[in-house]
Amino acid sequence: MAKARLRKVIGGYVTVTLPPENAIELIEKLRERLGRGGEDVEDALRIIRNFDTFYEFMRKKFKEFLYPKKSVSDMIKGNVIVDKVKLIKNGEKLVTIVFDRSVEDRVVEETIRDMGLDLVVEE
Repeated sequence: MAKARLRKVIGGYVTVTLPPENAIELIEKLRERLGRGGEDVEDALRIIRNFDTFYEFMRKKFKEFLYPKKSVSDMIKGNVIVDKVKLIKNGEKLVTIVFDRSVEDRVVEETIRDMGLDLVVEE
């Protein structure tokens, strides 16, 4: 069973670390559940689907996170779901998603549980 690690970090952001295929499913289910998400969701999904290409880009540019495109109108409307994404390779591929502050940890937890993933909540 795949495992997902959820943490709440400084500033009220919720982060989740899980395998790429589960990350794609989580973002899509959250978009459906919340009824929002625009360019940020599409770009985050593109980054995760092309994991190896974007991982090499991150390494070459010495970046820790990749920031999906966000339109100003989506930000004003509160339509943003994904703030930033981190791609990790350490024997296995993992994705850390930092959600926008407007996304509640409770909703993310419920969605992960509905997906049938093993959830570890870190303080």
